[in-house]
Amino acid sequence: MKPDRLALALALVLLAACQPNVRPDPLEPEEPATPVKVAPDAATPRTPPPAPAEVVLPDPIDTGAEVFDRMRARFSAPICVKGEHNRAWRKRYAGHPASFARHVEQILPLMGYVVEEIERRDLPGEFALLPIVESWYRPAAIGPGGPAGMWQMIASTARNHGIRIQPGYDGRLSPVESTDAALDYLETLDGLFDGEWRAMAMGYNAGEYRILRAFRNSGDQRVSGESRLPRGLSNTTYDYVAKLHALACLFEKPERHNLVLPREARFTPLVRVSLPAGVASLDQAAMRLGVDASALRTLNPAYRQGRVAAGVPRDVLAPATALARLAQAGTVDAGGDPASPETGATHGDAGRVHEVRRGDTLSRIAARYGVPLRELFDLNGLTGRSILRPGQVIRIDP
Repeated sequence: MKPDRLALALALVLLAACQPNVRPDPLEPEEPATPVKVAPDAATPRTPPPAPAEVVLPDPIDTGAEVFDRMRARFSAPICVKGEHNRAWRKRYAGHPASFARHVEQILPLMGYVVEEIERRDLPGEFALLPIVESWYRPAAIGPGGPAGMWQMIASTARNHGIRIQPGYDGRLSPVESTDAALDYLETLDGLFDGEWRAMAMGYNAGEYRILRAFRNSGDQRVSGESRLPRGLSNTTYDYVAKLHALACLFEKPERHNLVLPREARFTPLVRVSLPAGVASLDQAAMRLGVDASALRTLNPAYRQGRVAAGVPRDVLAPATALARLAQAGTVDAGGDPASPETGATHGDAGRVHEVRRGDTLSRIAARYGVPLRELFDLNGLTGRSILRPGQVIRIDP
């Protein structure tokens, strides 16, 4: 090659190297098809990471801004992604912006409760949107084919996750019991899919074994709702992820979709209250908690006709009146009397212990005694995938 041609070629190479890598739309990147690291043996518990320093959360969420900001803080980038499926679902959800904002404002109390539960378990913020995809946060929702509740669980799945279903009571319709079970399941999927939220969402929708089988059959462990990965799943499962991506984008960039979210809306937060044995109906509980009876029945449709039968779970969600807050803290019970000792609690030489009963989960035990879930893990050598058995003794105090 002649010297002048050689110099020209070198100049062109240097010029090309200096050019920026321009995306067609920097605000809307491609959805990454992220390979998933599947746990080699689902029966082998993961070693939990070191317990973080205890975080003191602010006052209970009671404004739209707090719900949205704390949920968005847990979103994973990229949030708004390219693709026809994501665009279609954004358009469908936000096609009537005023209606979308109005529906969001109506569900803020329940959404705030779920956001706080997700924070407590250190799960991805996208999962606060799952009840929108499933039912628009309607505790009494009944779907085609039998799924029920705001998390839309079928009876067999619900029972497998410890939810009680019997005459007069359907725990799928309890926002307390169904949220516990749904987040317990998502914690299991977290360990199985190494925290990749899209694989976890696919597993929640289709079952973890279908996802694992798709990985095995395709020889590819990448996950993308937009690119339909892994191959071999139904369009419903791929669209499940696209819906979550679309909703996350609407909450992250509402102005891009002509949305005005109800950030200034104020609401009474919800608290979890355990009803003592003497309370036989939600109307009776409402009177003693100082809350509206119809509101309490609407929040807790698991109890048929508002009757609290003997032997059914007794944790309910209630608007956070002064009496309800005292009941939640254990200062008084829902009858206005000094709180009785926690069911199942005994005192050993080193402090309180709990004997596991049928239907117990670690998250419920942690909530009952007011201790961090991670503390129970560390005290008892357990993980989110550990299985509790009736009669097992759980240490509550160090």
